[in-house]
Amino acid sequence: MSYYTKNKTSEFIAQLSRLQFMCGLTYVWVDNNKSRFFVYFNKVATILLYSFILSEIASLFTQTHLSEKQASDQILFVISHPVLMSYSLSCVYYGEDIKKLLFKLSVDLKGRYNDLEIENEMIRKAKLYSVLYVMTLSAALFFYAFDAVSQVIRTDGTFTTIIMAWPDVKEKGFLPDVVRVGAYLIWWIFMIRASAVYVFVITLTIVLSHQYKNLQSYFYNLEEVFITNNENRDEKEKEYESGLKIGIALHAETMWCVKECQRICSWVFSGQITINITVFCMLMLQMVNSERTLVNALATLSTSLSLLVSTGFFMCNAGDVTVEASILPTAIFFSGWHHCRGKSSIRVRKLITFAIAQSQKPITMRSFNVIELSYRSYVSIVKSSYSVFSILY
Repeated sequence: MSYYTKNKTSEFIAQLSRLQFMCGLTYVWVDNNKSRFFVYFNKVATILLYSFILSEIASLFTQTHLSEKQASDQILFVISHPVLMSYSLSCVYYGEDIKKLLFKLSVDLKGRYNDLEIENEMIRKAKLYSVLYVMTLSAALFFYAFDAVSQVIRTDGTFTTIIMAWPDVKEKGFLPDVVRVGAYLIWWIFMIRASAVYVFVITLTIVLSHQYKNLQSYFYNLEEVFITNNENRDEKEKEYESGLKIGIALHAETMWCVKECQRICSWVFSGQITINITVFCMLMLQMVNSERTLVNALATLSTSLSLLVSTGFFMCNAGDVTVEASILPTAIFFSGWHHCRGKSSIRVRKLITFAIAQSQKPITMRSFNVIELSYRSYVSIVKSSYSVFSILY
């Protein structure tokens, strides 16, 4: 699979795979073009990140002088960070399956039909959503540091962004300060790795939704066989019938891609819903109970925004797959089958009936194999988080 016809999608996916590998994920493109430096760096980073999470869990037993906000942050991170770390493990486990899926979407399917306008739109959307997510995440991490610095300046406290087993939050000195700064930098590495998974899932769902747009374009353009060609009617009918069979095959392979995406990303989808409900409730409790300062509010609000944006991108882009798949039967119906006559018409009508029946099967992606990922579900989950908060408070 290393030798293939390149296109904009395959180039984009290859670049994204290299970038994600630099962020600590497994390499998921067919060229296997891995930097030796990052192979070793990622191994060292993985050891650091496991130690980082274990230290966070151990802090539950060693830290006894936490403020109300620090205690809330401690629980929040102890719950969410192991789940986020498991995302990258999921990518390692499904590494070969991801590689096959990406090759199928970006090379195999695109090699048989590729609407360049839809392709450009897809790449623009994937880049925009990825950048927006990274910006909200970076803002949250920055405001946590800003909050810690403000505590040092206003109350002569310590630079505490993340609660570790050591040093104690009130312990001062050169070595404790170095450890705290180091923990903050490791937190950045940890969140960069987690964000690489988010960007991958966001991109994958966008590629899938636009593959259905690509299929719609294919079927709508099939009618051009009868309009533009100067061949006799029999040749046109044969060409149309052949093109229709190719379209049906493309649709079948696209449905396989959706099922693979559901299987590969199911843990990430389920984990994200869990994090969204639990962490969002804790953030709302934190806003109510913690000290009401601008710096505290910025840290909490930026984290809430990052959480809502990431969940929204997951669910809305997965919902786009459902929406675009539901439009496909219309495109198949208007593909030009009515131009066929005689025996060709009989064969084509059977194919059209089969194709429409297949395309009318609902395509939905789910979390926990129960919750449909869609715009409506996203709004319901945000509302349910607030409902849980109102009950607890």
